[in-house]
Amino acid sequence: MAVIFGTMHVVKRAGLESPEYAPIIRTAYAVATALMIAFTFYLKSLIQKKNDTTALEYNDPAPGNQGAPRIETTFCRYDLGEVAKLQKSSLFTIAIVAFMHFKFGYIQPLILQTLLPMLNLYKSQLFQIHILGKPAVDSLKRPWTPENPFAALTGGAASTTDVAATDNDSDAGAAAASSSAASSPEASGAKGKSKKETRKDK
Repeated sequence: MAVIFGTMHVVKRAGLESPEYAPIIRTAYAVATALMIAFTFYLKSLIQKKNDTTALEYNDPAPGNQGAPRIETTFCRYDLGEVAKLQKSSLFTIAIVAFMHFKFGYIQPLILQTLLPMLNLYKSQLFQIHILGKPAVDSLKRPWTPENPFAALTGGAASTTDVAATDNDSDAGAAAASSSAASSPEASGAKGKSKKETRKDK
């Protein structure tokens, strides 16, 4: 978000929305987009070359797939699927940006999409593992949950919140059950009998 707002501020201050800059911005966008697409194919070739056949089993982490069947695949096929998703997303974004620019004359989307895709690619798990050579642990461990852009506003990652909420609900349920049992008539009667027996012994 900081990159978006910072870029828009620079665009307005520098007057880059002026039509005279349009050809330069179009060229920059075309070059950046071509590099992005080419890099996804390079990633694909790296993954195919490694051909990591380590088995991977998981439940689909996508929202709304609680009852989805368990998926069995390999690291290689999983990563290739993620590259395919990235390519489809890039093509969809290109279509939207081109429509907004040529239909309505917007310059801002061209500028943003010149910078953001490569930044997002650098931050992606695919880049971190296959280009930077980082181990696939912690946040890089497969399967990868799609990042929620509003997670920071809603208190963090949804999966962590769900687990914590389940544990808390279990503890709360156990406490409520204990309290209910303690306050039940049977429990009260048992306590009364215990007190009477104690008095008789005395």
